[in-house]
Amino acid sequence: MAPHQPTTPQSATKKNSNSSSSSSEQPIALTLGVLGVGGIGKEFLFQLTESHVLEGKIAIAFIANSRKEIRFKTPFVPSEHNRELLETLFDGTNDLAIWAKNLYEVLHVELDIVTCSSLLERQRIVLDDVSPSLSNDSNNHDISDALTKESLDAGNTVTTKPWKKGRYCIVDMTSSDEIAELYHVFLALGVHIVTPNKKCNSGPTARDQKCRWLSSMSWSTASWFYEATIGAGLPIISTLRNLTSSGDEVYQIKGVFSGTMSYLFNTFDGSTPFSEVVKTAKKLGYTEADAREDLNGQDVARKVVIAARESGWLDASIEKTSIESLVPEELRACSSEEFDDKFGKLYDTVIAQKFADAKKRGNVLRFCGSADLRTKELKVELMEFPMSHAFANLQGSQNVVEIESKRYNPTDSCCLTISGPGAGAAVTAGGVLGDVAKLVARLGDVEVLV
Repeated sequence: MAPHQPTTPQSATKKNSNSSSSSSEQPIALTLGVLGVGGIGKEFLFQLTESHVLEGKIAIAFIANSRKEIRFKTPFVPSEHNRELLETLFDGTNDLAIWAKNLYEVLHVELDIVTCSSLLERQRIVLDDVSPSLSNDSNNHDISDALTKESLDAGNTVTTKPWKKGRYCIVDMTSSDEIAELYHVFLALGVHIVTPNKKCNSGPTARDQKCRWLSSMSWSTASWFYEATIGAGLPIISTLRNLTSSGDEVYQIKGVFSGTMSYLFNTFDGSTPFSEVVKTAKKLGYTEADAREDLNGQDVARKVVIAARESGWLDASIEKTSIESLVPEELRACSSEEFDDKFGKLYDTVIAQKFADAKKRGNVLRFCGSADLRTKELKVELMEFPMSHAFANLQGSQNVVEIESKRYNPTDSCCLTISGPGAGAAVTAGGVLGDVAKLVARLGDVEVLV
């Protein structure tokens, strides 16, 4: 690929000199290591240039994807530059080698490029960013066993690089389970985590519990924030935590948790085959590259499990969830090309009949997830709702979640409803940045009012 040649706008090279604050006037509050530079990761970097509250408080130590890493010799401060400039430098590519070239040539940023060829090497590079002695340990595969409470109490933890300890945060914008496997290591080393990655807090219960324990005990030196794992930037997790911490009891959470599935059933009106609606959504970027990853219900199931755990059902799991997949059984193991070719033939008639039957009853179809904490039931299924219901009146990729609790219930008043855009780079990155702001506030920066 030919190097991307940026045209640097004169007005974008520096922030306005009258800006209320700059990194030279105050110490950096938090240094980030950013993993994942797709649409959401890139938007997150752009939004860092726009936050007046965090201006001059955030620096970046490295930016990485699964193949390359830009490692800054001096932490890079995004707020010293305008969004327009970074968009110019990063536009048109996710190739970190080109980003590095442009940052060096235009901004004269001193940096190194690190490459990796395997997932294991990727893990070791990330561990090296946090603690070189860990990544060089020949018994690296035993890290999980070594980081126990007894080991921590005995003072056997590996010390992080001095400038990072207590002020260093991994921002994981990937969907990687291999990175999620390292969360407990980061937390034990005093490295904070902010992420929209659902793999840890919806994954194996033991791993999730270990991370909760490491980030919430009185002796903990690191925090774990993951508001954006449900509903992008919607305040769903924080609301559930506020309810339970204030003594309320959550009975049930039900919702349209997937922006993709919301779009499909808000758009499908019976006049166009459902498979064509899926193809259109794919072209618009609403679905995964393989649409089965949305249609099989697994993404919704993860969000339902997270909501249940946040409400107090700590051993809720994917394995305990009843999932209605919209992918015909004979297409679940084939290639994505074969799926695209045959899905309409096998499913269009089925879903058209369900749509017609619901319409006769004055209802609409919605793909929902629910967690009933009283009956201990977790479900992902296609449901019918009357036009008067909040779930029936959605637009685009809108999400909606209904929480029933001791205080919020149909008998005394009504359930608590949260609704808004549940997908998209801007709102998801905004949710992650909101968590970064909460972390800065927790670290003692009273100017950040969260």
